[in-house]
Amino acid sequence: MRSLGRNEFEKDGYRLSQVRDYNNLKNFDCGDDDLNEYFREDVIKYHSELLSQAYIIQRVTVGDDFPVALIDLCNDAVRHEKFKIEHPIDKTTVDDKTRVFPAVKITRFGVQKEFQGNNIGSHIVNMVRDMFLIDNRTGCRLVTVDAYNNPRALNFYQSNGFDFFTGKDKEQSTRSMFFDLKRLRI
Repeated sequence: MRSLGRNEFEKDGYRLSQVRDYNNLKNFDCGDDDLNEYFREDVIKYHSELLSQAYIIQRVTVGDDFPVALIDLCNDAVRHEKFKIEHPIDKTTVDDKTRVFPAVKITRFGVQKEFQGNNIGSHIVNMVRDMFLIDNRTGCRLVTVDAYNNPRALNFYQSNGFDFFTGKDKEQSTRSMFFDLKRLRI
């Protein structure tokens, strides 16, 4: 992966960069009305309130600004107690004083309909992982997501190495999941 600047990366013909022109998002359609509404309308408010940052994924070889996918990220923190029950975290680098693990959260993620089914979503998740392993600015141990509780979303994240925090949210509309970035450093 090639870093082009502070928040811009290229990998295998795709560029991930911060959204700068929100007008480019008006025709985005990932097939999910809730996600479409967020990226077309709500994303500007979340950005202006410093709650999250949207990233656009585009093909490098095509000269247009049309998004292949959009992903929204924010800071997160996971208390150690959340792991104690079902997922013991590697204690070799964590002392008893470590109570919170820094994380980045995928708050929204959608792939444009005509690009779905081509492993682009997995490629983008890998780009996000790389983004926080290469030039990690503040420390980031985990990638988290509250995935829609439907087979398609859950299978996607599980096939990309995410684990469930707990089984207690099986009946909720979303399931809390995580990926431990340290697994990629071994």
